[in-house]
Amino acid sequence: MFLFTYIGGLSDDAFRKTGIWYKDFIGSFKYYVFWVLPYWWLIILVGSIILAFIFYGVRTGIKKLRG
Repeated sequence: MFLFTYIGGLSDDAFRKTGIWYKDFIGSFKYYVFWVLPYWWLIILVGSIILAFIFYGVRTGIKKLRG
């Protein structure tokens, strides 16, 4: 979920690039921590719960198939 929301935050119109790679790199993490996380926490939480149920279901299904 981190990677999904990080990339989504970088594609946001509010994130401005300077053209200097190290300033953009540091700025992207600052933008993620101070803008994306506070406003996208619900998406991150719900997505993580859904992924946990999917992986649990796959694991349970594999165990049943193996016997």
